[in-house]
Amino acid sequence: MAQAGDSAEALAAARRALATRDAELADADRALLDAVADVQAVAAESIGRLDTISADIETTATDQPKDSPAGAREVGRHLVTKNREIAAVVREANAVAEAKTIALKELIGRYRTTIH
Repeated sequence: MAQAGDSAEALAAARRALATRDAELADADRALLDAVADVQAVAAESIGRLDTISADIETTATDQPKDSPAGAREVGRHLVTKNREIAAVVREANAVAEAKTIALKELIGRYRTTIH
């Protein structure tokens, strides 16, 4: 009868360990989903900002007079400004990507953890 008690205790302990691991994995899954959703949102926003900048550059290229030195300088200044805006979009998206990369690397460890 002692063996049945030991087996029942072992089974109960295994179930508790599995339940704990299931909760840990569910938490890791939520963190993964959040990270992917955040990156997707940042990517969509960045693409929208770059599309707006692109449209503005195209409008300037077609509408701005460039046949005078003053007109050419104005177009050049506008392009420098837009270049800075593009660089800011890329910098911001890169910062988010780097932060999420760190978070994802931490998640890898959570998925690799074995039941004790």
